[in-house]
Amino acid sequence: MHCPSCEHRLELGATRCETCGFQLDQLDQRYGNQDFRLEQITDTTKFLRGSDKLAVQEVIDEFETQFPQFFPTFFIGQLPANNKLSEFASWMLNHGRIHVLGELRNSENTFLFVIDLTSRSITVSVGYFAEHYVSENDLRELLSDAIPFLASGDVREALEKLVDDLRLVLKRNHRLLLKHLKSNEDKAPHTEKQADAQVTETTQTASSGQTPQ
Repeated sequence: MHCPSCEHRLELGATRCETCGFQLDQLDQRYGNQDFRLEQITDTTKFLRGSDKLAVQEVIDEFETQFPQFFPTFFIGQLPANNKLSEFASWMLNHGRIHVLGELRNSENTFLFVIDLTSRSITVSVGYFAEHYVSENDLRELLSDAIPFLASGDVREALEKLVDDLRLVLKRNHRLLLKHLKSNEDKAPHTEKQADAQVTETTQTASSGQTPQ
């Protein structure tokens, strides 16, 4: 997890950023401390047409056939000028329960993309489990590729681009992770090889299925 104010990496469970002093409870004071239901596509602006929303949902469903434990989630809104997008996205990730296949899921496996149509800007906040599979550069590239579509007002294309690029990133990173584990396994003594093999098997099972600006 990263500080929603200065983007410095935070330790798991930290409530205060040691770099800038930002305290996470400031977000609760600003936006509220109650958990809430969040659809995979939430458009408070009604900007997306019904057909566009269905098309994006189909792309999400296709993504989840390859990575069933990751949940790309989109929030489209119009934020007041005094709101920092990364802070708002971090608050949403902490309190949102994602509605997927008739169930409410926690946000550990979520890639939450928050789009502000007022400023035509976008950010992403990533759950604790999901962040192990992407780098900060990966996330910056995802957002950079989608920005031209958002700037031209084609929100549907921006969302579909984000999901497609995220799928490619996860496929690439999964192969690199398995290659790294296999390399460590070959170098280790026999007893350690057995332990590494268990890790590899777990990773394969998991993969079948910060907030840069």
